[in-house]
Amino acid sequence: MTYEAVLAEPSQRLVARLVDTLIVGVPLATAATEVFPRETAQTVVAPIAFAAVFLVYEAVQLAVWGRTLGKRLTGIRVVSADGERLRVGQVLIRSAIYALPPAARPVPVLNVLAGIFWLAEIGLMFEGDTRQALHDRAAATLVIDVRPRPVTEDPPLSDV
Repeated sequence: MTYEAVLAEPSQRLVARLVDTLIVGVPLATAATEVFPRETAQTVVAPIAFAAVFLVYEAVQLAVWGRTLGKRLTGIRVVSADGERLRVGQVLIRSAIYALPPAARPVPVLNVLAGIFWLAEIGLMFEGDTRQALHDRAAATLVIDVRPRPVTEDPPLSDV
């Protein structure tokens, strides 16, 4: 039996992002509210800390394994669109485009733009044959489903 990888479904990608966001966000938000006044923690400290920590969280895991904890749980991996191993530049571009918009939250106008940006990010996964979000397109990466799948092969032709 042979196996081949296929593009990840948007639902897999969204669940992976949710898991990764909770892994990074919950401890940071909890720590921020313990150290700073609640309003300051929620509106300034947590968004900026989240952006910085998530950038490192994602960049390191993608550079080493090609996947984060959330991606492992959903059976997906990030690969270079050219078939090569992910390069440091690709990892940094991809991670930064996704991780940095939360840092805009303390600035009212930028907060709105960051929200619109994230909606466009998600929407692009549903456009085109490659299911590439903006961060994938900018970094020239693809997200594939690495769960084993049997490849259907045509039965041999018999002489009749």
